Amino acid sequence: MGENTAGEEVFFNVNAKLDEQKKTSDQVALSFSLLLETKPNIAKYSTTGVVTLQGSMQDIGKRLEANSKTKIPQILFTVYQHVFSSIYLLSSVLNTPYPPPDLLHPMQEKIQILPDTAPTTTTQPAQEKAAVPPQTPTTTEATEKTEKVAPAP
Repeated sequence: MGENTAGEEVFFNVNAKLDEQKKTSDQVALSFSLLLETKPNIAKYSTTGVVTLQGSMQDIGKRLEANSKTKIPQILFTVYQHVFSSIYLLSSVLNTPYPPPDLLHPMQEKIQILPDTAPTTTTQPAQEKAAVPPQTPTTTEATEKTEKVAPAP
């Protein structure tokens, strides 16, 4: 990939996608994909997987609910926290910048939400779509956010 030079500001764009794969009375399986890209183009981190939620449909529904400020489903925060440790280790080995652990944190001052202007997937910073209620097939995609991080030492 590349090495970050001292004093260079690095931003991260995040694209995420969640798709419902299987649903039973007490379990929902979701496939996810996360793509984190640096600006300037130094590194790109991509990961995919499946997350399974178990419990009552009410509890599962809470995890699938979008945060009112960010429009990001709660489960995506959890997925990112698990993925972050792998990205951090990989970036350390490659000597590339790593995203902050709170990249998807719902603090209003850390994230700018742009309004949805078109139904197509775009790459504008901070565009996010709310999750569909758990009674219907769930597809959330094009979650993107840009955040400035300090340069790596």
